[in-house]
Amino acid sequence: MRLYVVTWALCTLARTVSADAHDAEDMTTLSRRRVADLAEFSDPSWFGSIQKWIDTQRPDGTWADVNYLSGCPARRANWPIQDHWNRIITLAAAWGGNSLIADQKWTNSTKAWDAISMGLDYWFKTDYKPAACIGDGGNATLGCPCGTPGLWNTNWYDQAILIPQLSSTACLLARDGNLSEEQQEGCIRLTRRTYDNIDLSYGTGGNLTAANIVLVLQSAVSLGLFTENITIVENAMKRAFSVMTFSDEAMQDGIHRDGSFLQHNGILYNGNYGKDLLNIFIQLEGEAVGTRFAADDATREAMSTYIRGDEWMIFTDQKTRQQHWDFNVIGRFVSYPTQDLQASADINFNVTKLARAVADFGGPYNVNSTSKRLESNGTEHLIGNKGFWASDYMVHRRESFIIGNKMLSTRSTNSELVNGANPLGYHLGQGTLFTYIDGTEYKDIWASWDWNLIPGTTVVRKKPAPTSAAVQYRGKKDFVGVVSDGHVGAAVEDYVDPFDGHIAYKKAWFYLGDAVLVSVMDIQTKNITSNSPTITVLENRAKADGGAFVDGSQIKLGNDTKAVGSTLFYGGNGYIAYDKPFDLTLSEGERTGNWSAISTSTAGLATVPIFSAYMTIDAPKATYAILPATSQRRLAQEAEKPSWIPLDGTGISGAAGQGVLSVVFWPGGDRSITADLAAIGWADRGTVKVTSDQPGVYLLTGSRAEPSEAMKLAVSTADPTQKLKTAALELVFTRPLGEAVDGACSRAVQSQVGFAFVLPTGGMAGSSVKHEAFLQLE
Repeated sequence: MRLYVVTWALCTLARTVSADAHDAEDMTTLSRRRVADLAEFSDPSWFGSIQKWIDTQRPDGTWADVNYLSGCPARRANWPIQDHWNRIITLAAAWGGNSLIADQKWTNSTKAWDAISMGLDYWFKTDYKPAACIGDGGNATLGCPCGTPGLWNTNWYDQAILIPQLSSTACLLARDGNLSEEQQEGCIRLTRRTYDNIDLSYGTGGNLTAANIVLVLQSAVSLGLFTENITIVENAMKRAFSVMTFSDEAMQDGIHRDGSFLQHNGILYNGNYGKDLLNIFIQLEGEAVGTRFAADDATREAMSTYIRGDEWMIFTDQKTRQQHWDFNVIGRFVSYPTQDLQASADINFNVTKLARAVADFGGPYNVNSTSKRLESNGTEHLIGNKGFWASDYMVHRRESFIIGNKMLSTRSTNSELVNGANPLGYHLGQGTLFTYIDGTEYKDIWASWDWNLIPGTTVVRKKPAPTSAAVQYRGKKDFVGVVSDGHVGAAVEDYVDPFDGHIAYKKAWFYLGDAVLVSVMDIQTKNITSNSPTITVLENRAKADGGAFVDGSQIKLGNDTKAVGSTLFYGGNGYIAYDKPFDLTLSEGERTGNWSAISTSTAGLATVPIFSAYMTIDAPKATYAILPATSQRRLAQEAEKPSWIPLDGTGISGAAGQGVLSVVFWPGGDRSITADLAAIGWADRGTVKVTSDQPGVYLLTGSRAEPSEAMKLAVSTADPTQKLKTAALELVFTRPLGEAVDGACSRAVQSQVGFAFVLPTGGMAGSSVKHEAFLQLE
């Protein structure tokens, strides 16, 4: 028995020693990879300023050309004082020999180290002391009044996230230097106090979620490596990856199962907060791959879904080959010029590093094709249609164009005003339709354009007037959603103006191959004066060469040029009116605005040439089509011989053509509509009666391998309300037998097919489901 105990003890000790050895090896691997990552933090151009920074650093460790304004007077967004840390980080990356860009003469340089040390000393000695300053700066009642000594900002983000990220980066890069006890303590303090607060409120920042909480955990990993504390590292890594899983509640911050990322109560933010989370994932997984700290399958599933979703939202500037986010997915950051390097300037993640981080993602998590296309900078195209049911958003991509369509429901929020950014953004996210051909359409025009004319929206002209008092609103209706089969799709929006209800309508976008047919019906307004027309904004963009053409004739453009016609062509985009000719108002010319009036940007005044076009609607409905990346000849051909037609009934919208039938049965409307098979493209003659058991949106596509074969009918549906459990659709086909004889009754044969759908629930509620059948129609 005693021998057994000794043997057991020796085996346990061996396993413990082995585990400890593996832990140490994983920590060493993680630390080495992180230091290499952090050494790339600095802009490459900064390394050329090292000598200047050393020469101009003042005795107290500061620099005269850095804005050290802190406390209540300091700028809330993009706090300029961060330049102090940017210089320390750059110096530390060069001093440690970890930068591949820096001149090697700075490796272990005494002068560089002295500058690092002096910079650290300044900050740590001037650090704020009251705990309230972390999230309640400027609040005297809570203990951090204006005038409180120390370096802090009224924006909680700076104390909770920004400065800890910068300081933890600098400290880890400088860890192998001769840090004093005070410097080591300062390095720990700045990150530890925000990490220790992670389950508590950050004052005005509240309890952190999604991207914000992961940003704190990202710094905590550096803290754990700096202190060689495996417990902190493991806890921070596990918790960070646990946040990178699916959020299944409507409007919940985080990744949703359609690949969209929501933040700030239902705002679509893949291009900013989602991008932040992606960057942290790229860093954490890239550093942890092959170690005990690597992501588990729950994280891999969510992140692979998110990465695929991101690709749909990215377009390429064809002139610079720079990739950008669809303006629908960057929220308030539309109010910054590209020179400010915010979300409007770049996708702001490294696609090469992303590919490395997900290289071992296999099976259903494999995203190699996505990574490959992203690395091509737009030369390899993603083609298809995708509906994002969690964010009321649809993207339609073809080789020559991309369309992003954002709607508003009870499950989403239009936009926001935060830190002075986006005070005029009320109409964003309420039926917006951004169309990208060369990728420069909306570049750097936002300070100067008319915020009443957001592309795609149907509004009462200049109502409500854009003002910072009215920006962020949740939708009023729940019948808003998308249906897609991956190639074509439809988006629907039952809309009531969330500000004061002065306009309401039902709007549908039918994506049919190389065009989108738009139907707006049941338009109702109240408390509107006669000089405030209802309009749909066709476009509001940077001026394009070539001029504008109405019904094929060029129009001389100025301010509010009036024109009437059935077609409009401008900048490669064509528009066709169906119900009646367009009543157009066209404008083109220089427009001046101020970036500093709509954000914290210091760019100031900007004058840019802008084109806008809108149609006035004087009836309860209007229907038109957009042909992106087309020609005047193609537009004229389509107007003369349509490839598709709109359908409408009482409370029903639809489109037919090119083998596709798409129908929306609106709440309160009829449940049946009849369409010609020839118009759809399914047969030479006959009709189909489509009946739904309840409101819904359907997408029916028919195809044949050979003309003589049975038609394969694919029926996709989705529940815009995300509340239903089942849906049923019945199709009754009526086909004439032979030719009708004068004075005699014609003969016809009927056939019927039904589809019963079990609709998704939970995080998949609102997603598309598809059934198929084979039909002999000829």
